Amino acid sequence: MNTVKAKLLHAVTEYDRRESKKPSYNRYALPQYLARIAEIDADIQRGADVRRAIVAGFSGRLADRCLKAVGLDKTSDEEQRGGWIYQPVAK
Repeated sequence: MNTVKAKLLHAVTEYDRRESKKPSYNRYALPQYLARIAEIDADIQRGADVRRAIVAGFSGRLADRCLKAVGLDKTSDEEQRGGWIYQPVAK
């Protein structure tokens, strides 16, 4: 397993653990996060920029946590407003 993927897995499981203490917790979210990490990792393996792959895959606080986990700055206002829909990198 590559380092970026391991850091993302740790970031989303920690995020989910903290969210689990809130009344609005979605117990079905973690499997979706993990599936999205697999897509992000596949994009990175095909040559996508790490930041763009993460921001395309996640949004809001979760995107910021993932970016921080891999040593990148949090999302910009432009990235937050972008409303990007996940678009895998072409093969």
